[in-house]
Amino acid sequence: MALASTSPDPPSPLKNLDALYPLACTLVGDEAAPSLLVRVYERVADAPPNERPEAPEDWLDLLLREAPEQGQAPSDPDAPDASSTPDAGSLRRDTAERLARNTLPVAFATCSTAERFVLALSASRLSEAPQPARLADLFEAPLPSSPSALLREKLRAVLSAPEADLIDETLSDTELHGVLRDVLRDRFAPVPSSLRARLRAVRRSSSPAAGTNEEDEKDPEGSASGDTSGGLLDRLPSRPKPRTLLFVLLLGGLVLGGGLGVSYLTGSSSSTSAPSPPTLTAFSAEQAGAVTTERATTQPAEAEAYLDSTWGRRVRLPSIESAQLRGVGRLRAAGNTEIPVVLYTGEEEARIAAFVYSYALIDRLDDTATLNTQVRSQLAQRNRLVADGQAAGPGLLWRNRANIFVVVSPSLSPDALRARVQP
Repeated sequence: MALASTSPDPPSPLKNLDALYPLACTLVGDEAAPSLLVRVYERVADAPPNERPEAPEDWLDLLLREAPEQGQAPSDPDAPDASSTPDAGSLRRDTAERLARNTLPVAFATCSTAERFVLALSASRLSEAPQPARLADLFEAPLPSSPSALLREKLRAVLSAPEADLIDETLSDTELHGVLRDVLRDRFAPVPSSLRARLRAVRRSSSPAAGTNEEDEKDPEGSASGDTSGGLLDRLPSRPKPRTLLFVLLLGGLVLGGGLGVSYLTGSSSSTSAPSPPTLTAFSAEQAGAVTTERATTQPAEAEAYLDSTWGRRVRLPSIESAQLRGVGRLRAAGNTEIPVVLYTGEEEARIAAFVYSYALIDRLDDTATLNTQVRSQLAQRNRLVADGQAAGPGLLWRNRANIFVVVSPSLSPDALRARVQP
């Protein structure tokens, strides 16, 4: 018996763990389930070898016997009903949020322009009370008086009655608008860097004062730079001598001519030799080898929870045949962009990396990687597997909600991945 209690867990009991864990979670909740299973396995370790459970039914019977000890006794009149336990509420809330996040893009697309604007304005929190008079001048259609009621009405139109009831009963108006805000951010954020550059140029050229204010924004504490430039101007002679002025003009002409020549030569050569940025799949294939595991796990639910808590991304991991989940890593790209990467190990230790992009992340990559129009149009269909023929390395793409997956492997072709990947 001493050997049985000190030796590692035998393989046969652990075969039932994958089936026992979700049962324990539904019985006592996610937080209490590990304690329940520890008690079950401790009870098994203390039992004589001939009394230990072997069949799955024996393990289930032991789990059910131990479960009441994790909470209040059933005879307690103050004991909560099973459907009102904290875990049941958590399950309903998580399901309702996931359902709303998946359905809101469809519901938002079915709105009129006026309805979409009112919903986006309400979700943005820029104005608690939109001005109906000003908005009515922009739209011919009547404006909805209650954005929350409109949002629930649009969701109910595309959901089944039980699904719509779950959202209505679980999510408040504030929470529902928060989900819509996340959906809009995934769809429209961030502001393109090219637009920011154009707006800065417009602001600088609008007036001298605007340019001064922008410099003040960049260095709010560094007003000394403005004072220094003013001091230099004050120290310049009001009427330079003719000989000095001639020398300055000649020197300036030489510098300007040389600069134009160098600019022409370097510009023409760079314009002809500058390579085009790689495709998103090629970029992922090139960077896959540099990604290291940051959170080791073999459980998809744990990896999904880590992606949610670290990046705020609700992700459903794909299933890859003959591949074992190893964990989650991250790739740091240009502009301090961090891309989550899910790592798998296939047959013969073949490495498989699933990059989890969004349109917002792709926009931040700028010239580092591109996603051409043809591939974007193919990704419009959810969970459609797309092979990027322009990629330097093997890879496969698909889109699930706001997440764009790129799966690459140095030893598997896109056709081989297509046969094994289940989005």
